[in-house]
Amino acid sequence: MSEFVTFTNELGQTVQMSREDYQKKVIPQNLDKYWEDKEKLRDFAMELVRDKFPVQAAIAADRLLELYGPIESALIFRAVVHMQAGEYDRAKKMLLDCLERFPSSGTACTNLAKLYALEGEEAKAFETLEAGLFKDPNQENGLNMYVESFLQFNKRDELRKRLEALMAKEGAWRPHLHMARLAMTEENLLKAMQWYKEAIQRAPEKEEVIMTVTGELGQAGYVYQLIQICEEYWSPEEIAYPFTGFNYANALLSTDQKEKAIAVLREMQQHISEQYKPMIDHFIARIPGADEVEAAMKKSSQSEQPEEAGKKSKWKFWR
Repeated sequence: MSEFVTFTNELGQTVQMSREDYQKKVIPQNLDKYWEDKEKLRDFAMELVRDKFPVQAAIAADRLLELYGPIESALIFRAVVHMQAGEYDRAKKMLLDCLERFPSSGTACTNLAKLYALEGEEAKAFETLEAGLFKDPNQENGLNMYVESFLQFNKRDELRKRLEALMAKEGAWRPHLHMARLAMTEENLLKAMQWYKEAIQRAPEKEEVIMTVTGELGQAGYVYQLIQICEEYWSPEEIAYPFTGFNYANALLSTDQKEKAIAVLREMQQHISEQYKPMIDHFIARIPGADEVEAAMKKSSQSEQPEEAGKKSKWKFWR
């Protein structure tokens, strides 16, 4: 555990402070400040768990139960805090209570499976984990645990069958990502692309999935497939983060499409929130010859400006 805590202060500055000072100066102040604001208190409580302050996290978790009532997420969070403090019996009791109130809670099952594993009940842990995934097949943490339990014993065929069963569940999309990754390790790019596309098409929030897919394709060196995914599913007008755009631009640069890469980045810059705009400037500044390319693009655009008012610039050809 690090002796320092890194956090963002009220001015938006990143600050690093010793754990002792953070515990004495920041935590009591924030607990007091957020005591009646359940959303901010929830976010701060999650930071306390992340930074491993179980005593203070317990105070926040108990208050969240008061503010929200015994809803599913508040019960599970309180159980997680019990787990972090080593209070396994209390965590188990709370998770079982949660499942009695919310029988379809896959997340409660996943955390209960972790407890059974800690107690050495491996078979019961696996059974509970699998039951939770059939309730909610899109749990990232639970699905990662599940997949790893097969891969560590090289049971790839069995894993494939289990993933196919999860993929058949209504609303499932995350199992498709794992099927794609399995295909990638077997160098079956055609199948991987099929599963990647299905994951994107099925996911209700597509941006994070596209970001993940393009990141994985880029790391594997499949730049043309990365470009294909972006041109089929990604739009700079419907984004919260610039990272998929950066993946796309890097793929374009690696395929000698510098002008298109810069056009993509500038288009994205028009729609992204202010906090990310400087990141795009920094990205472009690292492209060799970017200034000359942009100047030539601007000159060409001006010389070929269409007479019809409002007609789109030719530099939006990539969409």
